[in-house]
Amino acid sequence: MYFPSKKDLWLTLIIWGAILAMVVPATIEQQVVGLLVALPIAFFIGWLWFSTGYTIENSILKIKYGPFRKEVNIQDISKINKTKNPISAPELSIDRIAIIHGKFFDGVFISPKNEREFVQLLVQENPNIVLDKKLKDRLGK
Repeated sequence: MYFPSKKDLWLTLIIWGAILAMVVPATIEQQVVGLLVALPIAFFIGWLWFSTGYTIENSILKIKYGPFRKEVNIQDISKINKTKNPISAPELSIDRIAIIHGKFFDGVFISPKNEREFVQLLVQENPNIVLDKKLKDRLGK
């Protein structure tokens, strides 16, 4: 099942404002060099914007963020925490969850749009996942 990333309004304004600030002046002034620089950057940012999402399939959590990919075996997930950590990660919202997994307790921050259903599916696949109090409250557990 696919879950797109949440998208915060303030981040939407910053990202699309930056794209417009790069592309529009170069287009209006017909600056070929400016466009040759701005368009690939705008394309890359747009790629991140439109393709960020998470898929749960065959006991694997697949994380896609533009050209970047990561897979996490759901059986390796030990804990899920609610966080507002501003560290850059494959999400487009500050309202995030931290997924702790693996032998060395690696973590990845993500922000699925339908967080409740997303977490429920993970816990259904791996009932040993520990949820922090904030997530339990949101899930009504």
